[in-house]
Amino acid sequence: MLLFVTALIELFVVAFASAGFDEVADASPFGHPGTTVAGLAITVIALVGALAAWRGRTGPLRTIVAVAVFTSVGVVAVMALFFVVAGGTPIILAVLLALAAVEIAMIGRAVLQTGS
Repeated sequence: MLLFVTALIELFVVAFASAGFDEVADASPFGHPGTTVAGLAITVIALVGALAAWRGRTGPLRTIVAVAVFTSVGVVAVMALFFVVAGGTPIILAVLLALAAVEIAMIGRAVLQTGS
């Protein structure tokens, strides 16, 4: 759950920065509303993954949750890449997104290990 909390903080910072600063919204591949929605959706997916890992779910649910979590890692990585390419202030958020991607990937790994 600690991984989820730290990823939650980082994704909320990016979502609020996207809502408040045009430079961040312009650097994002999803624009202003898309970055906010993507951040919130990825937060929900990470929460479901953390709960699935904590509760030890098995079977098809574990597979579906793991695929969703690792897909969200890809989306976070793409957002971080766009922020790096944009340069300037969004590079700070790219570092936060890179850390969030690692933390969410660790949640996905925990989901995969619960059944074994």
